[in-house]
Amino acid sequence: MPDYLIPNLLNAGRVLKLLASEPDLTVLQISRALHVPRTTVLRIATSLVREGLLEVGVNHAYSLGPALIYLGMRAMDGVDLTGLAKPLLKQLAHQTGETAHLAMLSDDKSLLLEVCQSPLPIRAGAPAGTLADLHCSATGKVFLAWNFADGLPAFFDRVKPSSHTARTITTADRMAKEVSLILKNGYAVDEEEIYDGIRCVAVPVLNSRGRVHIALGITGVTGRLTRRRIPGCVAQLKEAAAKLSAALGYRG
Repeated sequence: MPDYLIPNLLNAGRVLKLLASEPDLTVLQISRALHVPRTTVLRIATSLVREGLLEVGVNHAYSLGPALIYLGMRAMDGVDLTGLAKPLLKQLAHQTGETAHLAMLSDDKSLLLEVCQSPLPIRAGAPAGTLADLHCSATGKVFLAWNFADGLPAFFDRVKPSSHTARTITTADRMAKEVSLILKNGYAVDEEEIYDGIRCVAVPVLNSRGRVHIALGITGVTGRLTRRRIPGCVAQLKEAAAKLSAALGYRG
């Protein structure tokens, strides 16, 4: 049925398959490998980046994007990220007494993939499937720090973040300072930036290439998840994240 084929859609598929086997290629390298004009490759790559199917890094090299994690999970019922994370989330909820969650970067949002509720009667936390803004959630700030640190002004111009509470950070300048601390300390905190009285802490999970498209976090009421408890909770989160990173192939 050749009349029903879309040539550039076929080429987009070829680009994705090429980058799955040979990551970090430039437009010129992709063009030469696939024998497709450079302008065509650039238009395809730019479109795929916009949809999260590709990402562009240093030296304008392209690699597979975070949206493919979700698509891959949906295509593989037997090997899923949530299955690997569930026992770790259960352990975190038991250790910290707070609601533990697994999130992934999805179209400029933090998508909660799996949630393990706090064992205590007073608890906080959104259900699985919730999409949270990057600028005010702990997991979202992790994704900002590891994926958008060099392009915060452009991100803020595109997303135009709004305030949820008086503590919400809504400017690129303020977020740049926050991101610097996150990268230095290795964790992010939502200081009542979505809901008053609710605090969240999150850490990055690294994939086999050292990229951060997944995060682990906990959510609790500020009266119990106090600032004094954060260092201890961060240590427990980082231990769980290291196990999940290893299961995903990270060998750093």
